[in-house]
Amino acid sequence: MNPANKVSIGLAVAALTIGTVYVLKMKRLAEELETVTKVNVHKITLAGIELRVDVLMKNPSGGSLKVKFPFVKMFYNKSVFATSEVRDQDYTIPSFGQKQLDPIYVSLPFFQLATTAPEMLKDYRKNRTIEIMTRTVTTINNKIPYTKVESMKL
Repeated sequence: MNPANKVSIGLAVAALTIGTVYVLKMKRLAEELETVTKVNVHKITLAGIELRVDVLMKNPSGGSLKVKFPFVKMFYNKSVFATSEVRDQDYTIPSFGQKQLDPIYVSLPFFQLATTAPEMLKDYRKNRTIEIMTRTVTTINNKIPYTKVESMKL
């Protein structure tokens, strides 16, 4: 076998090993990253309801992370009733630290609520709370997708 071929094979094996270790490390970071999402009614106007979504990201790992502004979807009885805006904004979360992200405001016009409001109101009268699901989607280090689904009561 030609020495150049041996070198090429050796470099390919080394690159594959390094790439595999990197991907496994990023996967572990995505599994360890924690988000705490809180949703509150921010204001009610004649146009509709505005919700405020606060996202706290916790990094229990030894490396700092860069995450994109999260996209939030809200569900009631498995159907989407609200989504946030998408922004190209990065946040750095220090190692073994946490970061409170900028608040996310979601507007719900009254005509949009017309389909879900009667069911939500009925549920609220019965249980004194409304249970919703939120799905927070972001990207870690511009490479690894991260999704977290949480159930919460309003």
